[in-house]
Amino acid sequence: MLTNRIIKGYILLQSGLHIGGSDAGIHIGGIDNPVIKNPLTGLPYIPGSSLKGKMRFLLEHSVIRNIKELIPKKMTIPVYHRFNNNTIPLVFGNIEHSKDTNFMPTRVIFRDSHIIGVIKEFNKESFTINDIHTNIEEIRELMGSDFVEAKTEVTIDRLSGTVGGGGPRQIERVSAGTVFAFEIILRSFENDNAEEHFKLLKKGLKLVENDALGGSGSRGSGKIKFFGLTENDHEFSLD
Repeated sequence: MLTNRIIKGYILLQSGLHIGGSDAGIHIGGIDNPVIKNPLTGLPYIPGSSLKGKMRFLLEHSVIRNIKELIPKKMTIPVYHRFNNNTIPLVFGNIEHSKDTNFMPTRVIFRDSHIIGVIKEFNKESFTINDIHTNIEEIRELMGSDFVEAKTEVTIDRLSGTVGGGGPRQIERVSAGTVFAFEIILRSFENDNAEEHFKLLKKGLKLVENDALGGSGSRGSGKIKFFGLTENDHEFSLD
């Protein structure tokens, strides 16, 4: 028997977000590293693979005591058994498909997250859906762009403190204050520990909040906040 738990909510950017897209067609003087965009609307979005991959990475590192044991080998379910935790590959999928591995179907589906508006006071402690300004065309006109900004970066020579070789480069980011709607489907099969899987996802969301999403996280990008969270239309919190 298969049942679905639908987890919905909003992702608020509290700093610029860079998830790279195709640089095909860029011209001289243009952005070096554009963000991924929907070709029909021209608006940035967050691929489900980006959120899923970062969440899985952080969850794995939260339970693995010695990452060096995993470097020479592929990450298999027996490795997780040694750490008394096989829930992560069960929920997120086991990529090693061989006769020696117990293949398990992925329990989670991460949808792409699309822009629904902005929150101007994006550094408050709490938010509701009523704080979101949802008039996309009005926001585009106010920002003078499709929710993006160009961030200039340089390489600093750490001995002299001066700009290093290569000159400045521009990285495109989705601007802070932008709000995306996200959805995760948690599938449960017979004999699954559905509550344990749900708790794992909540932990993963909190870990992403405390880390960063996308690139250049160590340089200030990718700080996000989840809010308005529901599970099958029932509100829940990450606290």
